[in-house]
Amino acid sequence: MDDLTNDRARLPGNFFVPEAVAGLIWAYRFREGYPPEPLQPGEVTAALAAEDGWLWLHFNLTDRLAQEWIGSFEPLPEQARKPFLALDDTLGLHAADHVVYGVIADFHGELGEETNQIGRLRFALTDRLVISGRRRPLRSVDEIRRALQGGLNVPVAGALIETIIDRFCDAVARRIAVMTDELDAAEDDVVDDRATNERLRVVEVRRTMVRIHRQLYSLANVMRKWDGRPNETAPPTLHIAAGRLAARLESLDHDIQTVQDRARLLQEEVAARLADDTNRSLRALSILTALLLPGSLVASIFGMNTHDLPFLDTPNGFWYAAVVGVIATALFYWILKKVGAGLRL
Repeated sequence: MDDLTNDRARLPGNFFVPEAVAGLIWAYRFREGYPPEPLQPGEVTAALAAEDGWLWLHFNLTDRLAQEWIGSFEPLPEQARKPFLALDDTLGLHAADHVVYGVIADFHGELGEETNQIGRLRFALTDRLVISGRRRPLRSVDEIRRALQGGLNVPVAGALIETIIDRFCDAVARRIAVMTDELDAAEDDVVDDRATNERLRVVEVRRTMVRIHRQLYSLANVMRKWDGRPNETAPPTLHIAAGRLAARLESLDHDIQTVQDRARLLQEEVAARLADDTNRSLRALSILTALLLPGSLVASIFGMNTHDLPFLDTPNGFWYAAVVGVIATALFYWILKKVGAGLRL
């Protein structure tokens, strides 16, 4: 009876993991000296009961049954289960009863395509188990799954979270490179006086960088706080290199702010060029309107239906009136030049 009690304390999976795990997207078992082993839902119980290695269980949190399963998974403390059940998307990293849990950021990955939309990965890890969940497919997490299929091995549970954040940083670096190329192309067009079509491009760069900056800044703060917390005795398997990750996130955030500054300056220059083009167009319209005023005045005078109009009964009177209109326009133009109105378009 005592042996059974000890087994139950050591192997909670025998009692908390059913044969079919609701909402389970994938499961992997990691053992020293072996490649990662993909598991079927029915194999999770036996894997948890084994005394070597550790497991990664990844869930779809839009599945209500998956939330119920995680919510009733008693080996995790209640605090560690709350992020999976809540709608709060605040980034964070916490510890309770030798369990590390929290919420980190990752790019959405729809059908293998990279997007600029950022989602959330919720996770909880012990020395022998990592449970993670998302509501929409995430790019970095899926990349790691494909890497595991290709032979990537993750030695300890804590290293999995590090690897996910590193992949997220790689994705951010790629986007910074793409946005920098976009700014370079827009800047070339502005220098070549082709700024008309560059406004939307620069605005999109700024919008993307602002969104990513918010996530990097928050995640870097989370890692920095975690790195600065009081030292506690915890298994090495739960160690997360928060200081290194914070430094990398802050470096990327600095690059993003550089791109933002360039985009802001370029946006101001594009706006100035467009405003200058608009002013030139309005100036041209104003000049043409002004030059037509004297001729219009002459035409209006000769169009009055009254007696004693000049040239009314004179042969070629129309042409005389036209000459008067041209002379009035030329005189008006000379006056404007004389007062320094500057009629250059």
